[in-house]
Amino acid sequence: MKVAIIGAGPAGLVSAREVIRHGCEAVVFEAADQIGGVWVYDERVEDDLLGKSPGQKVRCSLYDSLRTNIPRDLMAFLDYRFDSKGGGDDIWPRFPHHTRVLEYLENFSDHNALAPHIRLSAEVHRIEKLSEGWSVHSGIAKEQFDAVIVCNGHYAQPRIPTLPGIEHFKGQLLHSHNYRVPNAMVGKRVALWGTSASGFDLSGEIDKVADRTYWCGNAFTEPMSMGATRTAYPSPSGFTASGKLMVATEELNIDTFMFCTGYHYGFPFISDEIIGVDDNWVNPLYLDIVLPKDNTLGFIGLPYLIVPFPMFEIQAKWFVKQLVSEFTLYDAASRGRKVRKRSEHLHRSGLHKRHYHRLGDQQFEYYNLLARQCGQPPMPEWFKQTWSEVQRSREANPINFRDIDLPTRGPTICLSDQPLP
Repeated sequence: MKVAIIGAGPAGLVSAREVIRHGCEAVVFEAADQIGGVWVYDERVEDDLLGKSPGQKVRCSLYDSLRTNIPRDLMAFLDYRFDSKGGGDDIWPRFPHHTRVLEYLENFSDHNALAPHIRLSAEVHRIEKLSEGWSVHSGIAKEQFDAVIVCNGHYAQPRIPTLPGIEHFKGQLLHSHNYRVPNAMVGKRVALWGTSASGFDLSGEIDKVADRTYWCGNAFTEPMSMGATRTAYPSPSGFTASGKLMVATEELNIDTFMFCTGYHYGFPFISDEIIGVDDNWVNPLYLDIVLPKDNTLGFIGLPYLIVPFPMFEIQAKWFVKQLVSEFTLYDAASRGRKVRKRSEHLHRSGLHKRHYHRLGDQQFEYYNLLARQCGQPPMPEWFKQTWSEVQRSREANPINFRDIDLPTRGPTICLSDQPLP
């Protein structure tokens, strides 16, 4: 069996390993000139800082200072540790810098001899369903495969929500996708919109150099001081005719406005007749992985607010094992009914469609369901305990939680919980 894998980030790499382990031929198509996906840093930014229509697309969405917000013992694939006995180093910080994550992934690729299976600078332009298998178009070449695994990630196409009156603002507009370092913010009055990971990190980083920092988002219900120069506000309602930012009952005079509002899921190489994206809900998919009517097309890495690498690993195991008939899926009709039932439940819950792939604490139930179906062990208890410890530490110490000691659980070694100089 010959399997195409689109993307050589962490999801693509672990999928390739599983395909090879199960005796199939793996071909990984990577648009960039190196592996690592979202963990490849590029100091360049786009000419369109909002990322809507750049002259040249820059795939990187990392900022220079980024460190993981979960410890490396959770980041690791479950059978390839993030310490000296695996792809990392015992002396690395518990919450490593992004360069360490890329190094870990490169070591994972080398350890599993994946390089011969990876084609770099090979962007996939289109895949087509054939009577038997799939046709994958890359460059001027066209190749046939029995199955396709999509691992193209979802941190490259900025999501820019509508903000009334934005045309009146004469300052700098950008999305966090095009932020690398705070140099341009020195002495400025900066507003950021978004209260997830990037909004949290960047509001703190920019506040060290800006004159004033206004951090806006749905997590805040009223203005709240967060220090001498940083204030939290609810989400903005728009701009005035004179270009001031309207938040709560105030009008703020700012120099820079940054969207930290996430990214769009996108599959430009797949026909809308095969898969659709409705307000970031990728559908229809059974268990967020396979089409109800075709189990030879898989999507790895759609869930978010998760511990990513182990989740990619169990999804990849599940997809490949059902592909080679190590276990049997429900029939297509049953899968379709389950997909409809779940979407109806999510709709009744009042959840925005763009949050349908958000798991949070539900990730363990989801992980264990996949593991049970494909004959793998459940998520280890130490893993869930460490996840809970991290959440509590982050809530209690939101500024410096990455530098606070945590209990070391599970098979890992952490000699230093402090950043290296």
